[in-house]
Amino acid sequence: MSRHHLGTWRSSANELPLRDDLVPFLVARSGRALDAFGRWVARRRSPHWVLDRVQYTAMSTSARAQVITSIETDDPEVVARQRHLVQLLVAQHPEFEHDLQQRGRKEGQLVEARASLRRVLARRGLQPTAEEEVRIDACKTLATIRRWLDEAVVASSVAEALGLPRRA
Repeated sequence: MSRHHLGTWRSSANELPLRDDLVPFLVARSGRALDAFGRWVARRRSPHWVLDRVQYTAMSTSARAQVITSIETDDPEVVARQRHLVQLLVAQHPEFEHDLQQRGRKEGQLVEARASLRRVLARRGLQPTAEEEVRIDACKTLATIRRWLDEAVVASSVAEALGLPRRA
């Protein structure tokens, strides 16, 4: 098929409505129309099928990320395919491995800082409420957790350690 005919085919596919019976034609979409199709079809097809589309189409980075993160499965075969995609990307772009390691280190530091905070609170006999536990778990800033840890050493309550207003 010539470039001209391929462009016409894609343009025609871009004009089609998003319908299940048209999926075989919709895969030929391009640009924003392809992104819209990817987001739409991710909820309608198997994770295997969706991973094939993500791997072999020119979806935008943001659409690809949305489609991939929409796949919620513990199917070992799907997880293995996702892992394989990551390994291929890391092999092709070694700098990605550094980024992943940095992210892992940061998450490890957050986990350890939260554990230290909880140990200090427990040793001081201070029991966080469910709300305070959620706040500790939700915090993604190492400096904040470390500040809470410093405060927990002398605070008279968990709320005080976390800098929360006193309850009346």
